[in-house]
Amino acid sequence: MFVLSKKTALAAASTSLFVLLWSSGAIFSKWGLAHASPFAFLLIRFTIALCGLLLLMPLLKLKRPKGGKPMLYAMATGVVLLGAYQIFYLLALDLKVTPGVIATIMGVQPILTVVIMERQRSISRLFGLALGLAGLIMVVYQGIGLAGMSLAGMLFGLLALASMTFGSEVNVV
Repeated sequence: MFVLSKKTALAAASTSLFVLLWSSGAIFSKWGLAHASPFAFLLIRFTIALCGLLLLMPLLKLKRPKGGKPMLYAMATGVVLLGAYQIFYLLALDLKVTPGVIATIMGVQPILTVVIMERQRSISRLFGLALGLAGLIMVVYQGIGLAGMSLAGMLFGLLALASMTFGSEVNVV
């Protein structure tokens, strides 16, 4: 018989909840944009998240970062990763870029992170990353042309990618 420890069960539950929430984000964003402007939708979304966080902080005994650098890093990460990324993501969706295309564009993020963060760049590793990027471009290119997506929408998708990449690097740099 297989028995999970309480810690393992909590880790599995929190991971499952994260995956469920993250993967349903595009669906709910598309639905939300059908009923509100991108900024009104974000205001509602951020308000709900803030209320949830304010309720969970005392229950889970979460603590805010102490002043100074940790607080600056947390604020910078929040502005870029949560603010800019979601604004650009929703603007791209609003300009008729499909969630599938945005997800494919966002697939470049791990490649960009490795290229930016890697201190020792080997030719074979960079070639492999470039090959992966070329494959992604080939997958996306035809879909963009056939769907007749706007240049502005694609630009917002790329800005979402840049926000996600640099927002995840704020604490590292």
